[in-house]
Amino acid sequence: MKRVRTKINFALWVWMAFSVVAANAVNVRDVRVEQRGPGALDESSVLSFVSVKPGDPYNPHVISRDLRLLQETGRFSLINAEVLPHEDAGEVTVIFAVRNKPRLVRLSVEGADYLSNRKVRELLDLTIGDVVDDADIAVRAQAVYEHYRKRYFTNPRLTWTLNENEEEGTVEAQITVNEGKRAGVWRIYFDGNKKVPDRPLRKVMSQGVWRPWSWLSKGNIYNPFDLESDREALRKVYMDRGHLDARIEEPVVEEKSRKLVNITIPIDEGPVYRVGDVQLEGVTLFPYEDVRRVLRLQPGDVLSWSEVERDRQDLRDYFGSRGYIGTISTVTLEPALDKPVADLLFEVREGQLAYIRDIRIRGNQQTKDKVLRRELAVRPGEIFDEVRVRRSENRLRNMGLFQQVRSYPDRTDREDVYDLTFEVEEARTGQLTAGVGFSSIDDVVGFAEIAQNNFDLFGAAHGFTGGGQKAKLRTQVGSSRTDVELSFVEPWFLDRQLALEIDLFRSDKSFLSSDYDQRNIGGVVGLSHAVGRFSRLKVSYGFEEITIRNVATNASEIIRAEEGTRTKSSMTLTYIFDTRDNFFIPTRGNRSVLSGMVAGGPVLQGETDIYMLDARTSHYVPLWFDHVFSLRGRAAVVEPYGDSDRVPIFDRLFLGGARDVRGFRFRDVGPKDEFGEPIGGNTTAFVSAEYTVPVVENIRLAGFYDIGMVWDEAYTFETGDLNSAVGVGIRFDIPGFPLRFDYAWPLETDVFNDRDSGRFSFMIGHVL
Repeated sequence: MKRVRTKINFALWVWMAFSVVAANAVNVRDVRVEQRGPGALDESSVLSFVSVKPGDPYNPHVISRDLRLLQETGRFSLINAEVLPHEDAGEVTVIFAVRNKPRLVRLSVEGADYLSNRKVRELLDLTIGDVVDDADIAVRAQAVYEHYRKRYFTNPRLTWTLNENEEEGTVEAQITVNEGKRAGVWRIYFDGNKKVPDRPLRKVMSQGVWRPWSWLSKGNIYNPFDLESDREALRKVYMDRGHLDARIEEPVVEEKSRKLVNITIPIDEGPVYRVGDVQLEGVTLFPYEDVRRVLRLQPGDVLSWSEVERDRQDLRDYFGSRGYIGTISTVTLEPALDKPVADLLFEVREGQLAYIRDIRIRGNQQTKDKVLRRELAVRPGEIFDEVRVRRSENRLRNMGLFQQVRSYPDRTDREDVYDLTFEVEEARTGQLTAGVGFSSIDDVVGFAEIAQNNFDLFGAAHGFTGGGQKAKLRTQVGSSRTDVELSFVEPWFLDRQLALEIDLFRSDKSFLSSDYDQRNIGGVVGLSHAVGRFSRLKVSYGFEEITIRNVATNASEIIRAEEGTRTKSSMTLTYIFDTRDNFFIPTRGNRSVLSGMVAGGPVLQGETDIYMLDARTSHYVPLWFDHVFSLRGRAAVVEPYGDSDRVPIFDRLFLGGARDVRGFRFRDVGPKDEFGEPIGGNTTAFVSAEYTVPVVENIRLAGFYDIGMVWDEAYTFETGDLNSAVGVGIRFDIPGFPLRFDYAWPLETDVFNDRDSGRFSFMIGHVL
């Protein structure tokens, strides 16, 4: 910190000392103030702090005291005292030379993201008009540093620039805050949790602790706001386990090192309450016993608060689903005095039977009304079923076309009739994506995709948007492939819950084999319908022209026999069961697909007479700390019939590569010709077990085990002839561009494979 400069001329001290000795008396003839620097001089304000006066005997101690008083005012950056001998012997003139500090006319603060710039200004305690210099700000900055340190920021820094206008004696201050890094949390301890173990408590907390990858994720940075909300989450855990008196005390934060802290959360669990008597009051519209059966909590049950809330909502839904809107249900707990038991009293204030006069849609500037109305589970003229209204809201949200959806009743001129309003906020539904990637299967690939999830085929006047249809055009061009795909989905074909799907495609691939290239041109038309909450049935017709070309001259007879162009006309029936919580990165649930395909024959015609049966499943199990265990499997059979004596190579079954049995080259599992080229088979079976661990947001580590085989004959499953591999990988779950890197080591190999070293594989996309 700079010190205000003060001095008294040394030569004058010598002269005055000599004069005192010689004449034994020196008087002050005059006292003056001089400005040493810019700005206006306010002589009276300086003299008001000075005690020495003309005519006084000269005393250097008095002048030193006056200098200290001027310094303590904080108004001056320079203070000098000069004593000059007068021409009349025995008299001196005292001059106080000062330099004013500039007055603050503007103060700006930036960079205080956590604390807020406004809070930093308050802590600096500077207002417009204050006199200020570097030393003042340095002193005031200590309050800011202390505030950050109390919140475990390890290295906060303030820098500032003072832009002084010397003519006007003013200054503008620009202060920049570098908050530095906050301390990380090493461990969180719970003190007092005897009946609830640590795991369910840690699971609900937002505040993270140190992990080996914390340097990358920053997930363990201490955040008192998260910790405060965690206290409520922890109390809810206890409330749901019957600990109604549980108290989550203020966390104790202790420094482990300069950059790490430990947190201890004291807990007073209290007793576990059980349900005593359960009473229901206020029911007049329906038989008491019918309504009473809605309540699932019974005497003797653990008094879980979440179960109490569930019963309360179920009571409201009982009346709301029968049109009695505005029904209110409350619950009162009456604890016993001598034991941890509480009686429950549910009280119902019955609403009024109401009907829907009209349904209004608001906020859909692009989307047609009918696109929303067909998703609604309620209709005008019906009773006002609050449960079905809530279900309608969820359906609209699940369409993916709206950012927000809410509903509310509007009164009409009749007390028992309401208008129902659904208010939506439309989301962005058009997407244009492009990129370049590399895959261990098909080398370098560039892609571009334009998609519209709210397409309208006949809506040229509105930019072909608003019809609730889905349209996508995707192209991929790479060193070993060229694909073009155009797809269209009408989810309500003929205004029925019948989805029409149309796909047109052209695909040129040279990565399938080193002995030939394959071209597929065709299309598929399908209809699908929901057959349950989680199931869908789909029937589709496909027609394509498949060309095997550029066959190597030294290829085997088996492959050379495939050369040429064939047509394939097929029908496929597919059953899909899907309970996954996320379509692309699921953590729980199951997706199973059963399909049967028949091609050719007297009805479908074409040049390919085969049938295929295919079963696939994927099951996901959530574990601790967001770890996920998954199992994938497939079994399929393809066989010729009629005039065909073999399955063409483009319909044979293959395994090996990044999508199934890793550790083996693409399509390298199963039968090969005499030159070692894969030719596929008519039967396949495959199972993969994978364990994934989240590292940071959108990044996961994986360990896996794959096993499978392809057999030449249909319906042949020989378990003694399998291929398996074990490996590790990393997943980058980038929206629209997911990446998978794996390295696997073969464990078992069939007669066609003798590779025992590891293999790297990489792909873009998700494996379903």
